[in-house]
Amino acid sequence: MSKQANPSVIGAFVIGALLLTILGLTAFSSGQWLAKKSQFVIYFNESVNGLSVGALVKMQGVPIGKVIDIQVQLDPNSQRILTPVFIEIEHEKCAQFMAIGELDSQQALMTKLMADGLRMQLQYTSLVTGQLYVEALLRPESPIKLTHLNTDFIELAGVTSSSQEVQKNVTEAIRGIQNIPFETLSTEVILTLQQINQLISSKEMQQSMGSLANALQSAENILRKVDNKSEKITTELQGTLHYSHRVMKKLDGAAEPLLDELPENLNTTLEEIRRSAKSIRLLADYLEQHPESLVRGKR
Repeated sequence: MSKQANPSVIGAFVIGALLLTILGLTAFSSGQWLAKKSQFVIYFNESVNGLSVGALVKMQGVPIGKVIDIQVQLDPNSQRILTPVFIEIEHEKCAQFMAIGELDSQQALMTKLMADGLRMQLQYTSLVTGQLYVEALLRPESPIKLTHLNTDFIELAGVTSSSQEVQKNVTEAIRGIQNIPFETLSTEVILTLQQINQLISSKEMQQSMGSLANALQSAENILRKVDNKSEKITTELQGTLHYSHRVMKKLDGAAEPLLDELPENLNTTLEEIRRSAKSIRLLADYLEQHPESLVRGKR
């Protein structure tokens, strides 16, 4: 008769197996399933072709989460087809951001981060494969554009990718080139060239060119003559300057005696004027005392 199995042993074996399974899962996933995560939705205003579920969400090149779902949705207001992208962010990867200010709700926290410039943007993982990922960056100068179409997830603001902006600029440039009226421009260029040809070949232009050539020849002859006489003119100019220098030197030597003579003559003249003034004053005093002398004369 076989021995009956012990229930305690079986229970211990089952519990041990469960523990080993849990430990294996924990080691295999490096504890990711125990990490605290938050889910958000982003409405990009561009094509998400190249973005797939499982694509990374990065900040400054550091993976902080991943894309968990991509859907298609019709905007009831604008009747546009939208592609909401759902992402999952691990708190431990950006703990400082997720605990900023210790706000009372996650909605208030993300509103504060978006007000500070948090934006989500599509970027290429590889230009060769065309694969995309989601980059979290700070763009406080860009406006916050939200659709408010999903009430189950907190919506994050997205910005147009740089590649999309380049493609848009190239498209606009090509459209501008296509709008240029090349036929009209070609006709105008041909007419302008014909008018220039007629002007050059006209009789008046030929005469003007001949007159200009004669004027240039005359100017060349004059310059040649001036050049030939320049040496003589320079010699005469040097002689004139030398003579002027000697005259100025003589004047400078004679200036001091002339200045000495001039003050002496000036002093003599002033003395004579002083004597004359004294005589006039004495005459005026005498006439004031003896006015009859003008009639009778001086006694």
